[in-house]
Amino acid sequence: MQSPREVVERLFQELPARDADRFVALLAPDAVFEIPFAVPGMPTRLRGRDEIRRHLEQRWSGLTDIQVHGIHPVVYETTDPEVVLVENEVDMSRPNAPRERVRTSVNVIRVRDGEVVLFRDYMDTARTARLSTHQTS
Repeated sequence: MQSPREVVERLFQELPARDADRFVALLAPDAVFEIPFAVPGMPTRLRGRDEIRRHLEQRWSGLTDIQVHGIHPVVYETTDPEVVLVENEVDMSRPNAPRERVRTSVNVIRVRDGEVVLFRDYMDTARTARLSTHQTS
């Protein structure tokens, strides 16, 4: 069985593809996905693979003009063997804008028995909303 760190590293390797099915395949069936600082209209808590998949498909479909060249997570193990912290930066480009590397979020992820049971996404949802409406960040 993979360690929590290995599961999280694999999860972040899958992210540039923006494939919700591949992402949720690493989650427990009853996993929880939390977005504590969501913009109005965005859910703050999702439960289960299907609900998480639908949310990610919708969220990622609004970012079609953004090209992701890579995601660079820095993974930190904690004193709790199930919990991993991640700071991640996205190497991306938008039409008519220079390529940039942006710190997009910090995540608290709990992995149990080789599956993600909690993914808490402290992301800059306001920046993401601006990107999806093609405004400058």
